[in-house]
Amino acid sequence: MKRIFLCSLLIVLTACSGIQQLPPKPVPGSQPAAHQNAPAQVDIGLTDEIGINGGSTPQLIPNEETVRLGDRGGDIFTPVEDSATIGQGVSKKLRIGLSLGPGLYRTINYVSLLKFLERQNLNPQVITGTGFGAIVAAMYASGMTPEVIEWNFYRYFKEKRKYRPYESEWLEEVDNLLLDKLKNKTIQDTPKKFYITLYNSKTKKTYYFDKGNIRELLLLNLKLSNSVDLRKPGIQYTTAFENEVFNAGLMKRLGVDFAIGADVLGSKFDFEDSNEFLIGVFGRAAGRITREKKGFDYFYSIPLQKMSLDSTENGAFYLLKTQEYVEAQSSRLKKLIQQKISSGKAAE
Repeated sequence: MKRIFLCSLLIVLTACSGIQQLPPKPVPGSQPAAHQNAPAQVDIGLTDEIGINGGSTPQLIPNEETVRLGDRGGDIFTPVEDSATIGQGVSKKLRIGLSLGPGLYRTINYVSLLKFLERQNLNPQVITGTGFGAIVAAMYASGMTPEVIEWNFYRYFKEKRKYRPYESEWLEEVDNLLLDKLKNKTIQDTPKKFYITLYNSKTKKTYYFDKGNIRELLLLNLKLSNSVDLRKPGIQYTTAFENEVFNAGLMKRLGVDFAIGADVLGSKFDFEDSNEFLIGVFGRAAGRITREKKGFDYFYSIPLQKMSLDSTENGAFYLLKTQEYVEAQSSRLKKLIQQKISSGKAAE
């Protein structure tokens, strides 16, 4: 009997040794039951690379470390010490999270929001994005200032050609002109906590990647489901906004005290070059945003209806208008943050 017990113990220890436990740090006020249905956070493995035109994007296959948040009783975010202090004389600290929605070239206007948050000492410590919003989020998480992000977008706008969004030539151009400075960076090494959302066309689920090469994942994030061939072996990933745009609940489980969402898509948009298919795709995303934005502590619906999604005209004008919009929301934002602190839900 003793020998059987020792053998059983050895088997259990061997099985557990291959699992990297997530640090248990329950979030105050969280609902354990909700964790059971939380979307997956995926550790990934990269296999052979294939070119974009048939192809340069890698096949991404979740490895054995794939976990669902809550399965192991913890979260994947460790709060940092330099979280934003709100206002003068306030000793408590608040972990700010920011999620940026899609909107193609309109997303450059998120720069004005980032500048405002930094001036208010509300620098987000957790940031994510979908579509082109993911590019802005990745740049910011990797250490670029809002001004540098703005410069990178303007360089792309100046040098790009007239390719239709989501065509293979357009993807190559975005890669060469906009993502080149991210090509050697990985998610796990970003100064700020960052994750990329991707939709798996085979499993019909949205996954949250917190490991992997940022550039390669962003290229997948710019693919639409009609561009992948499900008959090919391997798991096919595309942009998440075809299935899910925002997940405020996930951000809370990542240790965020105050979650901010931002949308530049709105309900009215068009393209300089008429594209009924993309209007339908973004129209469905707009409907999801209307439902999903309710989970945030504060949500910016930035009014940019007159700016076409594929337009690069009058960029400075729209940046200024966005700045005026976010500044007009300043008092309400601060009031809600103070209420959060006073309620005792913020981290001390």
